[in-house]
Amino acid sequence: MRRKLIKHLFLTLIVLAVIPIAGCWDTNEAERMVYAQGLGVDYKDGRYTIYLQIINLRLMAKSESSGGGGPQVNVEVGHASAKTFDKAIFNLYKSSQRRIFWGHLSYVVFSENALKQVGVKATIDMLDRYRETRYRIWMYGTKEPLSKVFVTTPILDMSTALSRLSDPKATFHQSSFIRPIDMRELLIALDEPGHEASIPFISISKKNWVTDRERHEAIKTDGIAVTTKDALKGKITNDHALGFRWMNKDFVRDVLQVRSKEGPLVDLVIEKSKVKVHPVVKNSDIHFNVQIKAKAVMLVLVKKVNLASLASESEKEIKKQIMETYAKGLNFDADVYRLSEVLYRKNVNVWKQTEHNGKIPLTKDSIKLDIKVKLVHGAKQREEPTLE
Repeated sequence: MRRKLIKHLFLTLIVLAVIPIAGCWDTNEAERMVYAQGLGVDYKDGRYTIYLQIINLRLMAKSESSGGGGPQVNVEVGHASAKTFDKAIFNLYKSSQRRIFWGHLSYVVFSENALKQVGVKATIDMLDRYRETRYRIWMYGTKEPLSKVFVTTPILDMSTALSRLSDPKATFHQSSFIRPIDMRELLIALDEPGHEASIPFISISKKNWVTDRERHEAIKTDGIAVTTKDALKGKITNDHALGFRWMNKDFVRDVLQVRSKEGPLVDLVIEKSKVKVHPVVKNSDIHFNVQIKAKAVMLVLVKKVNLASLASESEKEIKKQIMETYAKGLNFDADVYRLSEVLYRKNVNVWKQTEHNGKIPLTKDSIKLDIKVKLVHGAKQREEPTLE
């Protein structure tokens, strides 16, 4: 009887030990999957076309001392079409050689046609619901062919995980032209007044970089695309978008070129900017007092100039750029500086009385600017040119 009890106890322990192992039977081995890095969304003639960029993980782990094994593929892009966004994804699955893992998806690029005709709603809805995707997915718009955008690789054969699209914060901290926006921030912007968002608008630069063999095409940021969940409202690019950076509370640093009263152009690096926006309500009039304080570092001085007048000229130039970007937005009824949300946060009762579809009426006179720039003479605090 005792031997029989020991035998049953032994068998029970074996079964209990095997049960946890069964939980791993349906897992997917990492080396047997492919990993989505970027997703492109196009729309034409009533059909979605999606582009999927697959990341080459070998490039992230390659050793500098490793021997050459012949040319290797840096990036591979698949595409498929259908009348709906999710069906296009499943059509791509039909030609995929391995299971596609979406947990490393880093960015989504919308074509200008897709933004104009169907907006971001279907794409964001699917990415938000799917269990593998995360909210840290960067959002972009472009008028370039998506087939070209997704085969444009970083310089020096770096991994696409280190590209401008998948890691935009790396370049933003050096030049804060257009702040990147991820899916979480996009959802918040579209859900809050005035229910529109500004995403970076990108293009392909064909002249800025060359290798020892040929020209190297690279992704660059051109400006912003202002969109609702359903459609593109408009875009502001190149010099017209320069004012957007000064109203960004996450601004780090960027260059400002001003002409001194003595004649020569002077490049100033603006940094440590602080922005405060305060709504002022007087009877039926609503305007916003915008106060910006910044430090400017003078890195190059080829001719002695009046520093006080240079600071004054930089304040005028910043004001000019802010107003130009603001006016461009008003041309297509866009609140590029999200002033409607500022009023909503600070005086919701007035906002309720004046809002229409989450936005308040804005004019060119709705913002009053107070710009203060403190000029720092450079790393060695010199006021004289190095060479005269």
